[in-house]
Amino acid sequence: MADVYRDPTPDQLQDLHDAVVDAVTTLADKISVPYGGLAEDDPRWATCMSTPEWQLAMLRALRELEPLMPQLGERWARTAGILGASYTQLAAAAGISRQAATKRWPGAVPPKDAAPVDIETAGGTGRVIYDQENRNWAWTARGANGASAKSDDAGHATSEAAAAEAGAFLAANATAEETN
Repeated sequence: MADVYRDPTPDQLQDLHDAVVDAVTTLADKISVPYGGLAEDDPRWATCMSTPEWQLAMLRALRELEPLMPQLGERWARTAGILGASYTQLAAAAGISRQAATKRWPGAVPPKDAAPVDIETAGGTGRVIYDQENRNWAWTARGANGASAKSDDAGHATSEAAAAEAGAFLAANATAEETN
């Protein structure tokens, strides 16, 4: 596999660290009640960082990064997958195993040759397809009793899960409903 990126150098990692600290500090500047909005020439500005109030504002600002990391990872993993990256490549970039990448970002890499799967059971028929737009597996089915249904918009991460749900629908609709 050809290299698609270089690991960051220590200087580049330091630049990233500094940029994150700068971003958190900027937010802390804005949310710190006693020190928010002080100009750098204000005498209180020089000592504000050595107060518990300032450190607490930094912690509060830092808290905003925690949910951001998985969201960004999800966005870029799915985009890379759509553009042709494999789970092996996603795993290498994230520093995790291929299995962990598959579990963390199910459906991020569209299956190759995702042929529809036809199901015939309990007198009914169904079809499982890969939905490229939603990057998931979906199903439609018509039971022996004439009832029809499809998977919800969330779909399924695997064809097996979609087929199992379609099969359960077909089994539940194997015979015509009795009328009283």
